[in-house]
Amino acid sequence: MNDPGKWVALPARTVTLAKLSGVEVGAAGFSVTPDYLGTSVSVPSGTTGQPAKSGSNQAFWGSFPQDFVDFQQSTGQSSYWFTSGGARDAAKPATPLTLSYTTRTDGTAAPTPGEPGTTPTATTPSSPAGTADASPTGTTSGAAEDCAVTDAVKGGSLTWGFKKSFRSYVGGPTGNSITADDGLKILAKDLAVAGRNATGSYQWPFESSSAYTSPDDFTVQYAGRVTYSYPAHFFKVAIAEPRLVVRGTTGTLYADVSLTVSAPDAEPTTDARSDVALASLDLSGGTADNGASGVTRTVRTAIQDTKAFTFNGSSFYQKGQRLDDATVHLSGCAGTGAAPTTGPDDTTGGQDTGGTGDDSALVPDTRFRPDELASTGIGAHATGALAAAAAGATAGAALMLLARRRRHTAGVHR
Repeated sequence: MNDPGKWVALPARTVTLAKLSGVEVGAAGFSVTPDYLGTSVSVPSGTTGQPAKSGSNQAFWGSFPQDFVDFQQSTGQSSYWFTSGGARDAAKPATPLTLSYTTRTDGTAAPTPGEPGTTPTATTPSSPAGTADASPTGTTSGAAEDCAVTDAVKGGSLTWGFKKSFRSYVGGPTGNSITADDGLKILAKDLAVAGRNATGSYQWPFESSSAYTSPDDFTVQYAGRVTYSYPAHFFKVAIAEPRLVVRGTTGTLYADVSLTVSAPDAEPTTDARSDVALASLDLSGGTADNGASGVTRTVRTAIQDTKAFTFNGSSFYQKGQRLDDATVHLSGCAGTGAAPTTGPDDTTGGQDTGGTGDDSALVPDTRFRPDELASTGIGAHATGALAAAAAGATAGAALMLLARRRRHTAGVHR
């Protein structure tokens, strides 16, 4: 965390995310706040520790489980998870965990989990008394939930793969990688390039909405991060948390962008900028599908910020150059919401439409799926730069790529 140019894979381990005490199980579920208040924790010498409980911090003094805090020592975030004497201590206690379920009413016994030949059945959960009703992301029975958007956007997703030719370029050679974090999903069955690693388009999950007037006037923030790694060309880059601002038939896609370049025999360098107007949006080519499942529409995108692709005075992409189309789904329900289903005559695209709780509900219906994919459009000047990069020259950094970094400093979180 303290060195954005250093990337180290941490070994996977199983840790305790939450300890639950005093759980009272009811017919519809339960809600309980995980243990935090009053919990002490120990940390290695020389690291930020837990101060003694006092009159000024006793209302929020505590910690997440010890083994979880131990793991965070490796990430640099250890003190985020217990009282550490920082300004954000009051925001650290765990929030309530709610589990909802329904019981059988037909007189038959429910199968024991893990019993041979049995498959759990997903149902719409009901909430225990006194708890918030969380909207499910998918159901297998009962009437469809009305997720129409009236006065506010509460969920949904953005399907946008940036540029298919670029995904193919990075995803092909051995040793390269395209990875997703912070809730982003790589959709292998949607716009993927055959034989290329993780080259499907991306599903950016809904994070928040600050404005909604109509399907032609809204502002929505999405979460997620995609990271591209091309060691032979000396770069690692990520795109994260796009924000859409739509006004009429035009709009802008904002994101934080950065590029880390690691030339031979040189320290890695990172160029990071916040809230960049990355792409322009064109909504003039179609109308919104506005129904019980929410609002869905396909949007054309094009490069707007050219500085992110300029190296030594030469631009890899030009302003206005086409990127992949994007599909925007705005839902009146929390979570991803269910995308519109295909009609009886629309059988192309291999789209799964059953609400089984898998990723099928995240992939746009074939009517709204992006149908135009941008070509890379590499010019002679860029080709020369790429060749030099492959040979190990510093000019390999000419591949200007996008990336997003969190704007918060460690001090803010602590």
